[in-house]
Amino acid sequence: MTKNEKDVERPYVVDGIKEYDNPLPSWWVALFWGTIAFAVVYLAYIHGMGGPTLEDELYADRDAYEATMEKQASAKSPAGEDLIAQLKSDAMIAEGKTHYVTNCAPCHGQNGEGLVGPNLTDVFWLHGGSPEDIIKVITDGVPAKGMIAWKTILGPKKIKETTAFILSLQGTNPANPKAPQGEKYEGS
Repeated sequence: MTKNEKDVERPYVVDGIKEYDNPLPSWWVALFWGTIAFAVVYLAYIHGMGGPTLEDELYADRDAYEATMEKQASAKSPAGEDLIAQLKSDAMIAEGKTHYVTNCAPCHGQNGEGLVGPNLTDVFWLHGGSPEDIIKVITDGVPAKGMIAWKTILGPKKIKETTAFILSLQGTNPANPKAPQGEKYEGS
């Protein structure tokens, strides 16, 4: 190994070790000063020129994510006539009855007559009587009235099946029905 011409030994020796006093590599110095310059510009932009804060970026990302999820959900789930046709399936109604008896009957009665919860057999609805409205109420619940959100417990498939059964209760005449509540819905 040849001795580099720019290697300059320091004037002291510690434990028999000699150290060189060489300058740092130029790429390292450039990176160091570049980092400092970037930090100054970044701070001026974020704090001085009203650039987006991390919180702003988080909210923007969250809004974009929610919009994407909403778009995907609406693309996957049928609506209107397609949903109504799907909900009239006998198999879906039969499955929905099992979910209804297990989860809904304690508040709405075995036949939908209404106990603590409203009557589900008449044409009056508190939160809308369309299939989409019923799915939304089951999914999100009505915390103000004591109804929990069932989306995590049942999931989309079981919620649709339960909705099919609830819609099949329309026009039935159970014993001791609860008085009508809400607004009249004259949909299909």
